[in-house]
Amino acid sequence: MSTREQQYFPEEAAFLTEARARAEQGGLVVEEWRTAYAKLVDNYEELLKVVQVLTHQATQLESKLEKARAQLELQKKALSSEVEGLEKQIQVQQKEVHKKAQERDVLYDRMGRTRMMLIVLFAVLLVIVSFMMYYLFVDTDQMISFVKKVRGLE
Repeated sequence: MSTREQQYFPEEAAFLTEARARAEQGGLVVEEWRTAYAKLVDNYEELLKVVQVLTHQATQLESKLEKARAQLELQKKALSSEVEGLEKQIQVQQKEVHKKAQERDVLYDRMGRTRMMLIVLFAVLLVIVSFMMYYLFVDTDQMISFVKKVRGLE
C-alpha cells in the first residue's frame, strides 16, 4: 500500500492489511467473520460519508471554477473590446497628427513665399528710395523738372 493511501485513510489501510493477513491465515470461525464483516461495513460507511463530502466539495469547487472561467471570459472580451477601441482612437489621432503636419508644411510653404515677396518688395522699395535720394540730393535739377512735368507746370 502506498504512503499516500495511508496518509489519507490510515484506519482503513490498517484494516485492509489486517484483513489480508487473516485471509491468508485462513481458518476463521463464523463469529470472527461476522465481526470482520461488521467492521468492514462500518469502515465502508465512514468512507462513503467522506467520499460524499469530498464529492460535494469537488462539485462546489467545479461550479466556482466554471463561474470564474465565465467571468474571465467576459473580462477577456471586455478587455479585447477596450483594446480595439483604443487602437481605433490611436489610428484617429495618428491621422489627425498627420493632417496637422501636412497643414503645418503648407503653412511653412506659404510663409516662405511671403518672405520672398517681402524681400523682393523691400528690394524694389530700396531701389525706388535710392533713386529718389539720388535725384533729391545729387541731381536736384532733374528732380525739379520731373516734379514740374508731373504737376503740369512745364
